[in-house]
Parts: sequence; C-alpha cells; structure tokens
Amino acid sequence: MKKIYLLTLMFLLSISSSFSQKLDVSKMEKKEGFINFYLDDEKGKIYLEIEKLNHEFLYVNSLPAGVGSNDIGLDRGQLGRTRVVEFRKAGNKLMLVHKNYDFRAFSDNPAEVKSVTDAFAESILWGFEISSNEDNKIIVDATSFYLQDAHQVAEKLGSARQGSYKVDNSRSAIHEPMTKNFPKNTEVEATITVTGTPSGSYIRSVTPSPEAVTVRQRHSFIELPDDQYQPREFDTRAGYFHISYLDFTAPIGEPMEKKFISRHRLEKKDPNAAISEAKEPIVYYLDRGTPEPVRSALIEGGNWWNQAFEAAGFKDAFRVELMPEGADPMDVRYNVIQWVHRSTRGWSYGSSVRDPRTGEILKGHVSLGSLRVRQDYLIVQGLLQPFEDGKPKDPKMLEMALARLRQLSAHEIGHTIGLAHAYASSPTSRASVMDYPYPYISMDKDGNLDFSKAYDDKIGDWDKWAIRYGYDVIPEGQNEKLYLNKLLEDTYAAGHTFISDSDSRNSSGSHPTAHLWDNGASAPEELIRMMEIRKAKLNSFGLNAIEENSPEALMEEVLAPLFLMHRYQVEATAKLVGGVDYTYKVKGDNQRKQSRLDAKSQKEALGALINVISPENLALPDHIINLIPPRPMGYGRNRETFPSRTGPNFDPIAPAENVVDLTFGFLFDATRANRIAQQNAFDTQLPSFNDILLEIKASIFDNKTKDSYQNQINLMVQNKMIDHLIKLSKDPRASSLVKSEARAMLKTISSEELLLSKKDKDLSESHRMYLAEKISAFLRLPEEISTPSSISVPDGAPIGSEDMSCDFDY
Repeated sequence: MKKIYLLTLMFLLSISSSFSQKLDVSKMEKKEGFINFYLDDEKGKIYLEIEKLNHEFLYVNSLPAGVGSNDIGLDRGQLGRTRVVEFRKAGNKLMLVHKNYDFRAFSDNPAEVKSVTDAFAESILWGFEISSNEDNKIIVDATSFYLQDAHQVAEKLGSARQGSYKVDNSRSAIHEPMTKNFPKNTEVEATITVTGTPSGSYIRSVTPSPEAVTVRQRHSFIELPDDQYQPREFDTRAGYFHISYLDFTAPIGEPMEKKFISRHRLEKKDPNAAISEAKEPIVYYLDRGTPEPVRSALIEGGNWWNQAFEAAGFKDAFRVELMPEGADPMDVRYNVIQWVHRSTRGWSYGSSVRDPRTGEILKGHVSLGSLRVRQDYLIVQGLLQPFEDGKPKDPKMLEMALARLRQLSAHEIGHTIGLAHAYASSPTSRASVMDYPYPYISMDKDGNLDFSKAYDDKIGDWDKWAIRYGYDVIPEGQNEKLYLNKLLEDTYAAGHTFISDSDSRNSSGSHPTAHLWDNGASAPEELIRMMEIRKAKLNSFGLNAIEENSPEALMEEVLAPLFLMHRYQVEATAKLVGGVDYTYKVKGDNQRKQSRLDAKSQKEALGALINVISPENLALPDHIINLIPPRPMGYGRNRETFPSRTGPNFDPIAPAENVVDLTFGFLFDATRANRIAQQNAFDTQLPSFNDILLEIKASIFDNKTKDSYQNQINLMVQNKMIDHLIKLSKDPRASSLVKSEARAMLKTISSEELLLSKKDKDLSESHRMYLAEKISAFLRLPEEISTPSSISVPDGAPIGSEDMSCDFDY
C-alpha cells in the first residue's frame, strides 16, 4: 500500500512539474509572418504563436506532391477546401473553428444575428493544448495538426478501392523546405505517409512500395481580403460559377437565397475612362517544369483572355508569363498553371481559392494533364498515316497538338476567372473557348486533309460578352441590375445560347446544340461528313500509321481513335431524336421559348444514326484485320485498345460492337424514349416511339449482304437491338407506354422477323433460334432474365467520358 502511495505521489508531482514548466522557444527557429511559428528541429515539432483570438482568416489545405494516378484523383497541386476559420480560447485549449457562412443574418439587432448563428452548427477542426500564455501571446503545439491527413488521402484510396490505409506518424514529418511565412499568408507543409494493405492495381502502378504511400500536404492560413470588393449578383444566363447562402433577414416575399458570381477583383485606374489600365492586372504564372514547345503554346493560348478583358474596358489587364525562379505554385499570392504528370491520360481542370463570404477569387489554379496532348497526336497520326516509306514525322501532327494546347490553356484559365462551360457555342462559329471542341478537319475530293481550322486561334465572341458581365465597371449613376440585364439581352440578341454541364453531359440530354466534342450547326450533317473522312482513312490505314521499328500490334492504338472518331458526333445527333430546343430563359427577357424539334430534323438524325450502325460502316477493311497481330511481350492490352472476345488475337467484331452499344445506348435511353413517346401525344406529326422502333428494326432485319464478315456484324447488331430492348423493358425509369411498346416490338421481331426468315440463308438457323428463345424467355419470365454486360469502349477520356470538376475541367 505504501508503495502504491509513493508511486501515485511521484506521478502527481511529475504532472505538476510539467504544468509549471514554461515552454522555452528561445532556442527554436522563429518564422515571423501572418501567424508566427517556431520550429523545434531537435524534436521535429512546430509551435504556433497566436496573438489574435476570434479573428477570421482563411484556411486552405492542398496537395503539393501527389500520387500520379488519374483514376485515384490525387494529383500534384490539387486544392482542397477553402474555409473561413478563427481561433477561440476555451479553458486550457485553443480551438480552430470553421465558421458557418451558409446561413447568415444582416441586422443591427445583435439578438437577431445570434439567433441565426446559434441555429446552425459550426465545426471545430482542431483542439490545441496551450503550451504557453504570456504577454497576450498563446503558444500551442501544432505538430499533430500539421501531421494529420487533412487532404483525406487514406479515405480517397479506400473510396477508390485501392486498400485500407491510415497515417503512420513514424513516417510523417514537417517538410521544412516548403514551410514559410509571409505578411499575409502562413504556409506549412508536411510529408505524410499512409500505410496499409494495398488491394488495387492503380496504387500498385504508381507507388514503389504500395503498402506505404507518401505525399506532401500543405496547410495555408491566409489573411482575408479587405471589404472593398463589390460582389456581383449571379444570373443563370451569364455563365459564371457562384457562391450562395441563405439570408434569414431577407424581407418576406423576397428570395432568401443570395447568389454571387465568382470572379477576380479588377479595378480601373480611371473608372470613368472607356479603356483604362487596371490597378492590379490579373497575372497567371506557368509552371517552369513545362517543356517547349508546350510552354510557348500554353502562354500564347492563355493570353487570349486579354482580348476579352479589352472588350470589358481594360487595357493590358490580363497576362500569362513564366513563373519566377523559386516561386511556390501553392502560394496563394500566385495564380498558376501547373503541368501535371500522371501514369494515364486524364482531365485537366481549373480550380480556385475564393472568399466563401463574397465569391472573390484570390488564387486561380489550373492543372493541365501532360498526357492529354498525346491523344490529339494519335488522332492526327491515324488520319495522316504519315510513316509510309520511312518518311519523317509530318509537322502537322505536332502543329495540331499544340493548337489544342492553346485552346486548352484558355479553357482552363477561363474556369479560374469564374466561367462555367458553354457547350452550345460550337454551332455559332465556335463562340467560346469554354466549349469542348473536337478538331475540325476537312478533306478535299482527292483525299487531302486540311488541319488549319482544327482549333480556334483566339478568344470567342461569347467569352467577350461573359467577361463583360463579370468585369465591366458599371458607369457612375447607372443602376447595376439594369445595366447587367441589358448586357445579357444584347448578348442573346447577338445570337448566342448558353447551356452548361447538366444539360450537355447527360447522355439522355435533349438540347439540339449543347454537346461535348462536336462540330457544326447540324449534328447529322457533320456526322455524315465525318463518316466520309473516316471511311477514306480506314481504307488507306496500315503500316503507314506507325513508325519504323514499332511493333505492328501498336497499330491498334492508332486505329482506335480513328475508328471511333465519330463517337461524340453520334451522341450529339442522338440528342435530336426526341429533342427540345430551350434556353435558360428568364421571365420577360428576349430569349426564345422552348419548342420540340420538328419531325424533319428528328428523322434526319435517326437516318444518320442508322447509317452509323450499317454493316458496311461497322466493318473494318480486310487488310487491317490481317495486319494487326497479337500483342507482343511487354505490350499488353490496355484501356486504349479494343476489347477482344478472341483471346490474344485482334477481334474484328469488337470495334463494331462498341459503336452499336454507344448508338443504341443513346437511342434507347429510357428518358429519351419517354420524351419520344410523349411528343407524339402533343403533335402527331412528330415520330412516336413505335415509329422509331419500326424504322430501326427494318434497317437491321431487312439488311441483306453477301459479305460473310458484314453478315456476322449484322447478326451482332440484331442481337444488340434485342438486348437493348430487353434492358429498356426492365428499366425502372421507362414509362409504362415505353415498356409496353418495347415488349411489343420484341414480340414482333420474334413472331414476324425471325419466324418469317427461316428460309433466309443470311440469317442462320441457330442464330434465329437463339434470338427467338431469348425473346421468348424474357417475355415469360422478365424478372429472371438479364442481358449480358456490354464490353468496354477504349478510353477516350478526357475526350471521352469532364473535364468532374473542381470548378470543372477537361
């Protein structure tokens, strides 16, 4: 008992002694700045010195050194959240509190403000134990705070099914070379290692020891901007990202939700001048790790925005230049364009640090995927097929790739100055760099290709109008709301339409001009034109598509983007079937009212799509099939080659199956089918869903060909139509009318087309029986029948599947 008493006494004395000790920072390295801190090299600790309590500032976390996998999504330079925070003292603790600006009150009555503040939760991000509190300076040990997984790397690895990870403190430490202090921002970086059991191929492909994933994470404390910035109201017609909040002091009858656009602060030196220099120009700095000639192309394309700011009345207010030596790209003081490397192609994107209170952009941050340009190079390589007789590389390949990079630079910068995607601009002379353009390539009667207009070489007209909405200085004495509304009406009077992501990215979308990777005022006409180029270049495709001494199997990587060059124009054309023309119309404005597309347009679109899935347009020329050998050692199949149902050998049916699945996937989408069925009820001149089905069926089951290869393709198309109709019949999104008509068509195919074709030598008896039994089995027991999964399409992203978004990318 006496021994226990002595041990307890010693323990209490040791605690008392530790509390009585004063933290000695005199031997530590002090870095003064926005928030002073001390570095204890001997113990690997960092201490914050807090002089201002209950004082708001911004907290941003980011990822200066990432994982390098597009599929996982933890890129170098990735920004995390931007939060308004403050330090509050609570006993022997200092709390870092994330304030809730989603719900606000603007009142002279403190009780009214408090009632709103207390109604909604805040978030305490960290609790620091106070190490010292003297002379109105609180010192806290912040080591654990900085060594946390603030960017949620372990969680994201788990979500991506790459394994179960957690932070290993023994392998994490403050990264002193990038831990700095400045008058208006404090930057602390840490090397963070998460350890665990890897279970996915993505993390294994990019990490030398996948059981330990080491990255660097940044914590930035940033002074809030002053109150001289004037927020500008959001208008759905203007094409801007925005911040929003609920104002509980808004008068009854007025909207509670307030929205303000995201934009940089830009002020004229002379507010009364039509054209004036800016007090502080917007400057973007390009990553010094960007190689030539990419570097020059990105700078040139980025500088196009100066044309738009000139339209808004600013002289030399925007520029892009090379980042100064030694500058930190994660520093909030720099708008940057980073050249980001990944193991596979992926999106580029533009994000920003912005004041959550007002929407003011404090830092634009562009991330450009370095492999993206190689897809454009492959497209041109497949079209030019330039390596005949050992000829050197055609400079047109690099020229078009660089033209794409100029446009990409302008596009992603556009996001970071506030602009959303503008997908309906391609039909109006490519009116916006905020669209996704597919290279416009023309061919003369002799088969010669012209790449001179593949991409634009300037800012678009829509972009100029949009920048005016966000950055025009409102003339003194004029009402801002009226001025901006007139500006928008002038924009639409000039013939522009603004339609953004949710209406354009959806494969079941209905807008006739808002598409990704399309060209032309008429989607069907452009599809037919592209098919002609595609056919000509497939007929000439061969060993001339790859360089000397390349494995011949690599022709497939060049073949894939050529064979599928029309895939996005197919989607654009499909949207016309059951399509509806509309705008983001505001009551009383000058935009056109919505209307269903006329029957002629819909029938032209359907005809173009039926042409796409005809066997002659799905079949590869025989010489290509005979040329492509199995993959050699060291060159296995990848996401940019076609799937194969024939083992190691190239499968000549698989490319056709890809196109058929894409086309039927669009045409037999449940929501599109519902629209088609409904439109006929309102206008009998418009095609019904049964009309569409009958035309597709006739083109497929009445197709006669003596070519045995094309006949096999046609049998595949017939099977695919039945599979997609079965899928549609079971789709919970489909209306009862659509389901009934899909099932009726299956019965028609079974009873009329298949049974009547017994004597048709082009349709084999076994195949006829297989299709008839499949339909019969489904109609008897629909709940128990499932269609086989579709084989995957070779990757086209980021031309393929977006630019997800931070603020959006591509």
